Amino acid sequence: MAAKIIISEAYCVELEDIVSISEARRAYFSLPAPRARFTFQCSYAECLALKKPPTITGVNYASLPEDTYRAAHFRDRGVGHVEGCPWQDDEPAAGDGDQDGEASAKDREAKRKLHDFIDEFDGTSFKPKAESGVAVDAGTEAATRQGQGCRGVAKGNSFTNRNRTSSFVRLVEYYRNAYKDLSTSEFFALRLKVAGEGEMPLTSYFPNVSKANPDLPPRVIQGGARLEPRKGRGFMMWFIGRVEGKGVYLRVTSEEMDNYRFRGFFNDTLAQEDADYFRVFGLGRLVLSDTGKSYRLEVEDLNHLTIFAAKKQQPTPGFDSRTRDETDA
Repeated sequence: MAAKIIISEAYCVELEDIVSISEARRAYFSLPAPRARFTFQCSYAECLALKKPPTITGVNYASLPEDTYRAAHFRDRGVGHVEGCPWQDDEPAAGDGDQDGEASAKDREAKRKLHDFIDEFDGTSFKPKAESGVAVDAGTEAATRQGQGCRGVAKGNSFTNRNRTSSFVRLVEYYRNAYKDLSTSEFFALRLKVAGEGEMPLTSYFPNVSKANPDLPPRVIQGGARLEPRKGRGFMMWFIGRVEGKGVYLRVTSEEMDNYRFRGFFNDTLAQEDADYFRVFGLGRLVLSDTGKSYRLEVEDLNHLTIFAAKKQQPTPGFDSRTRDETDA
């Protein structure tokens, strides 16, 4: 049976941009309280041109990720779209035949079980600052697809690129949901094309801090970390895992926080008093400190950093400790 195309993005009326669900969540929690939920519409240009564009429902984006086990996603009733709207099509069948095609088919079938998936990631894309609305990072690839004087996504090559992204938060959400929702064999079989490097196992691009290699190009270094008492608007965290017997820390200065549009998301996450520790995902490198006694996770852009509160005894549906160590996720 053919699978319907996954709604991976929608036009947000309040943000006046096309965003993924994870980008919508980050923007939502950066608003001052009390917050009003966003209104989403189909991102296809011809649907947006209608007097009443089709409504897309955002699910679970108004809850911080640790507050719900159900993945945030978009839901579409399939009502009111123009004829030929690409979001109403079926996913193309995965290739078959030779060994590479068979592996590709298995990869595609696993990804279809998720609310969103990424085939290619470009963490080098330039993301200009936005003065109003959502930061350009939240919809960089979508904004590029819109063209001059036209809202929404056009059908054609731009739409086929929907599973390519430069959005770090979308990539991390895909990784976390895949870890939680797929079987062990499906999860470890996932592959990702990385700009400038080529294709690799998804897990190779997301090393736990204790297994991170300081000599490698930038990777999504991730792991549990504990927050130092905050003395200003910035923050400092020490990872639980160590590298070569040395401690690893992350430091974000007050100035960096002041210049970051979505600092409210970090502040809300770090303020959760019932968190036993935090899980950090940062695209960057490990840099040896001047003293040589520790490593620093160096992240060039706070758009390449995301943090989740965690609890030691937090149950995870479907988690099998016999097959996957929590520290490797």
